Amino acid sequence: MPTYEYRCGRCNRVFETKMTIEEKKNTAVSCPDCHSKDVRQQLFGVSFSGKKKTDKNSSGGCCGGGPSCCG
Repeated sequence: MPTYEYRCGRCNRVFETKMTIEEKKNTAVSCPDCHSKDVRQQLFGVSFSGKKKTDKNSSGGCCGGGPSCCG
């Protein structure tokens, strides 16, 4: 389930909330401290949790594992 990061415009608190993409479309997020609805999602403030599928042929690393590819 995605985790979204928000910043409150009233009290400046940064907080996270987990919700489905559908819930995000239909839910007004409010600050857990001051209950203001003046919140904005932070850039890159989403992460996903759950099982990750991996490619058995992947050698890892940022571009496949070569010694000079990441550097």
